[in-house]
Amino acid sequence: MKVEIAIPKLGMTMKEAKIARWTKKSGDWVEKGEVILVIETEKISYEIEAPSEGYLEIIEAEGSVLPVGAIVGAIHKERTEIKREAPPPPPPPAHVPSPASSGERRIKASPLARKIAREKGVDLSKVTGTGPAGRIVSRDVMAFMETKEEALTEARAGLTYPQRKVAKLIELTGMRKAIAQNMHSSLMETAQMTLTSRVDATELVRLRERLNVRYQATGVSISYNAILVKMVATVLKDHPQLNATLADQGIILWEDINVGVAMELEDGLIVPVVSNADKMTILEIERALRSLFDKARSRRLTPDEISGGTFTITNLGHLGIDAFTPILNRPESAILGVGRIKEEPVILKDGGKAELGFRQMMTLSLTVDHRIIDGAPAARFLKGLAALIEEPLLLLG
Repeated sequence: MKVEIAIPKLGMTMKEAKIARWTKKSGDWVEKGEVILVIETEKISYEIEAPSEGYLEIIEAEGSVLPVGAIVGAIHKERTEIKREAPPPPPPPAHVPSPASSGERRIKASPLARKIAREKGVDLSKVTGTGPAGRIVSRDVMAFMETKEEALTEARAGLTYPQRKVAKLIELTGMRKAIAQNMHSSLMETAQMTLTSRVDATELVRLRERLNVRYQATGVSISYNAILVKMVATVLKDHPQLNATLADQGIILWEDINVGVAMELEDGLIVPVVSNADKMTILEIERALRSLFDKARSRRLTPDEISGGTFTITNLGHLGIDAFTPILNRPESAILGVGRIKEEPVILKDGGKAELGFRQMMTLSLTVDHRIIDGAPAARFLKGLAALIEEPLLLLG
């Protein structure tokens, strides 16, 4: 009896996926729920867990691009049922640790070592354990990664450059390759224009503090991103030109307001989308963002959860950045860059009097596709957003 492993349909738009990496070999014993395969679509990497315990049979090799539903492997109760055996790997360089014996016995490894191996894509069967009774511990996995990287650099960086030494060679594959292609095409195929605006965020800071007091009992901490998603969605209702896409048929103004929030992953950038953000409360948006970010970190995002966006927010304030020029997340026509909130001295005017005071200031950077959005409409959008940030009570209006 066997349990088949197929390419899952992760979203309505998904048609195929690439087998990026098997974390085990044919014939290896796997536990139910253990990550055994990583697949890639155009935008995401997704980890597939073993549907049951047993012996893995690999049917489709790494690098294969297959349609949704294609059978790529199977789990067998008996090792003798396996029809295909993966070809043995080439012998490692002399300075790489010799592989630990594998096969029918299970690999002895600590939970932390397994976690690191899963996250870094390390095959534990190739790691030599130095723990009790040959058990693989975390330091063994880290050491293996270091020696493997050295071997890869030596093997692949056989190029020589005048007066420069290659420290490391990183292959442009998977998510990083998709990002490179998408960013290049975004700049080449659109007319991007960026407007910046300094905004008094003092009341935004106070609003966040009040909301966190209000929702303290729920255990949820409201982020600036959640508040900004709500504010952007509200302003977009009055500025539909920025909630648009240029298509062959003309300019499409979207009825739905789906706001994406860019987040950093270890191997790149991804933009989970909060759908119908204009119809949600700030608390609902915060919970949606937390769920999306957790899924992104654990490689559980589906294509549907990063598709359908109509506007994007990218926030670098937590990294101490004041202002930057964000690149359009095609096919969207606008993206908002958010800088840090910083207390600064300003001139406060009260009637005819002026005095020096301190306010929480921030910079917003709005990039638009100038093919369909002119400077004046973009400026009006920024002005409307700034008004909400400076006086959040307008959200109630």
